[in-house]
Amino acid sequence: MNKRFSLFNNDKPYLLELLNILVVGIMVVIGTFPENLWTYSTGIDPPLSWAFNYLYDNDLKLGQHIIFPHGPLAFLMYPLPENILIATLVRSVFKILLVYNLYWIIAGTYKEVRWLLVFIVAFGLSIITGFNHLLLANVILMYCNSYLHKKDVFKYMALTLTALAFYVKAYVAILSGILSLSYILFNFFKSRNLKTIAIDSLVLLATIVLLWLSMYGNLVGFINYIWGMLQLAQDNSSAAAYYPHNNWLVLGLFFFTISIIVLINRTKKFSFFLALIGISVFAAWKHGMARQDIYHVKGFLIYIVTCLLILVLFIRRNNFQNTVLSLLAIFLLSISMKGSVNYFRSKYELFRAQNFIEFVTEFPTLKNRSISVSQREIHKNKLPIAFIDSIGKATVDIYPWDYSFISANNLNWQPRVVINSYAAYTSWLDSQNEKHFNSALAPEILIVEKFKKRNLNGGTISSIDGRYLLNDEPKTITSIIENYEYWFSNERVQILKRRKEPISLLSEIITSQEATWGEWIQVPKSEGEILRVRLQLKKSFLQKLKAFFYKDEQFWIYLKLENDIIHKYRIVPKNAADGIWITPYFFDNSNVKSVKEIMIKASNQSILKDRIVLEWDGIESSEKGVVEKLYTDMQAKPGTILFSSINKFEQPEVTYWGELKNEHRSDNAMNGNYSHSVKAKSYSHTLSIPIDSLTDKPFTISAGCWVNASNYKLSKDILLVISIDDKEGNVLWKGKHIDSQIIEKKGWNHVLNYSDYKNEKPDCVLKVYVWNNSDEEVLIDDFRVLVKAKATSSMNSGL
Repeated sequence: MNKRFSLFNNDKPYLLELLNILVVGIMVVIGTFPENLWTYSTGIDPPLSWAFNYLYDNDLKLGQHIIFPHGPLAFLMYPLPENILIATLVRSVFKILLVYNLYWIIAGTYKEVRWLLVFIVAFGLSIITGFNHLLLANVILMYCNSYLHKKDVFKYMALTLTALAFYVKAYVAILSGILSLSYILFNFFKSRNLKTIAIDSLVLLATIVLLWLSMYGNLVGFINYIWGMLQLAQDNSSAAAYYPHNNWLVLGLFFFTISIIVLINRTKKFSFFLALIGISVFAAWKHGMARQDIYHVKGFLIYIVTCLLILVLFIRRNNFQNTVLSLLAIFLLSISMKGSVNYFRSKYELFRAQNFIEFVTEFPTLKNRSISVSQREIHKNKLPIAFIDSIGKATVDIYPWDYSFISANNLNWQPRVVINSYAAYTSWLDSQNEKHFNSALAPEILIVEKFKKRNLNGGTISSIDGRYLLNDEPKTITSIIENYEYWFSNERVQILKRRKEPISLLSEIITSQEATWGEWIQVPKSEGEILRVRLQLKKSFLQKLKAFFYKDEQFWIYLKLENDIIHKYRIVPKNAADGIWITPYFFDNSNVKSVKEIMIKASNQSILKDRIVLEWDGIESSEKGVVEKLYTDMQAKPGTILFSSINKFEQPEVTYWGELKNEHRSDNAMNGNYSHSVKAKSYSHTLSIPIDSLTDKPFTISAGCWVNASNYKLSKDILLVISIDDKEGNVLWKGKHIDSQIIEKKGWNHVLNYSDYKNEKPDCVLKVYVWNNSDEEVLIDDFRVLVKAKATSSMNSGL
């Protein structure tokens, strides 16, 4: 090799090149400097930045047992003022490393424009990549340089970054781990050198262990941390997946384009590159398409852009063809992204030197501003002084996830193992929290947040993605009931205090049965405090195949209440095996409902096993009424039913619904003989009733019907509408598109809408209907409307 391009030289030309690398790297750091706003707020994800910054800044050992998609060094991804300097330093080093690696990847080529090319590529990647993808880009480049220049220093740098990634986030840990494993195995199959593979593997393991020891000083929890990361990756596709409509033609063309790139590059160098990134690209595909919201899909796109850009620089053959095909692949993937959940077009600020200037010249001001913004954001989670005084210095945890309560009230945090309920989606993860609440490490106080935002059923006992909070971690919920009792509450939180002695909950299988998908199953009577149903959802071969290459199906439970209203919640198969909560059904913190039947639904039922095994689990408590005490803290007078009507479309005319013509009836029905055919670009049969005939008090309207929209492409063009009009026009209009409630695309699905209304205007008319603005016919059946007076309640704080 030309001496000029060897890694270790003391001659002036080499030192000059290093200086050039440093200068270009600093230019990239300054030109791509991120926005100077280091804040957090309330909710699900934002408080995580506080949590991991707090742990690093105060006591990492406090979170040594934590198992979560974010690792102990997650603060590097979203630093707060107390850690912004170290996070900025690490990110800047990564950008300079990027310049260094790019310089070596094109060493000996592009001589006339080498530095311009290095600057442009490093600048572009630094603009579009966050912390995680910046780390991954360096890992790929280091392994490519190790292959090109036969220098182990690149390999060991990559192994070190991989070890660091293990403590940042599961996503980047898994991808960098796959890259490292792929590199090690490629070298082994190429050289058959057992010594090398053993050394490389030991170096990676030793570096991971040394980083753990440097953070915690011992190995307690290390094995659990690694195993927990694998558990988090295990059922992610069925626990966290979204199911938007995909343009498979565009995605197919994307894969075809990638295939052409593979076919035209039949060289040893490309074989290495494909072996290096191939499995990691598949893992990134799985991660992006499982969730399939804009953030995860965008992460996959950025990883593809990074890999293809490095491919063009690394292969150095077929440059024109590889560049054109890479741009085409990126374009096609960008087009397919438009169908992702919460899609928005990304905007990048190309020149950010002003951010760097502000950082250097106004750092104290920026720091204080960020602290003030965060304090303002979390102020709504301030608890009354009486609450804080009562809690004192007792150890506290938050359930299910908003840790801004801790920071807003300066409480003494004692974190559990899986710090957000929604992430405990395997039995093993759930059992870690169960053991924690049964142990001496359990917090003395558990603050349970009350949600104001309603779920798709109108209730507030909610988790993410349409899940029911009491189903997130069945074992943990049982442990909380056994170990905690109601203390006091207000409209924002419910405070639970650890019992001096736990009560006992005895579980007994009442009965077992088999059922099929979409079948109503009667809920058995139980004398116990709680009734849950354990579901055994065994996978078919086709289901396993789809789950492996793409993602698993979505699974839901329908609850038919005593008044025949239907509610539904998403379920996670691995949690369902430990028990789905049936009764008492807490709709919100003041409303307990009875469930008489359940139905299990799934998408694409044709590839699933036909039979579902159900075990009804009755749970008795040594303290009667304990569950209601925990989950209801208001003396509520239930609202009375003011109006109820159902149109089964069996008769041409139903009171309040008017006449239905025969051409708008179909013999494809959910129940009975007929359903209502709603043609494209039209409105359904409409319920219409004067509100003055019902009440002059506030009330809630619930509207639900069964829908069959077999050819509908989830374009948000079919809506279930609740409307109130007066003589002058519209007073209230709430249309809910049915897309998120379509589970089985080729069958019948139940959709629901609700709205609250204060009756303040005379002569108003309530109207409920389906608006089909799509290009396809839709069938509806059993259209039910219920109007109920709002419940009245009086708060008892307990203080």
